[in-house]
Amino acid sequence: MFTFILYVILAVIFGYFATQNTQPVSVVIFGANLSRIPLYAVLGATLLVGLAFSWFIGLFDTFASSMKIRGKEHTIKDSNATISELKKKINQLEMENAKLSGELKGRSNNP
Repeated sequence: MFTFILYVILAVIFGYFATQNTQPVSVVIFGANLSRIPLYAVLGATLLVGLAFSWFIGLFDTFASSMKIRGKEHTIKDSNATISELKKKINQLEMENAKLSGELKGRSNNP
């Protein structure tokens, strides 16, 4: 919602700017001379190119972050599997310890 409100505010500001700057200008792009383009159109196109570029960088950053999270989730899954295996081993050792303890008690009672 905040982003939408910000876009509306920027659109109002740009609209006001466009009504104040309608004089034609000449622009050279890659050697091509474009003349009689309104100043607001030049600045609007520049704004759109900047927004597209920042969106692309944000998309790349989001992709990199999701890959990091995926790697950490894999590490957590492996760690949980190791913990589960160690708990099973502890349980087995406790049972073996109880069994051996019972055998020692049985031997000490028999003369």
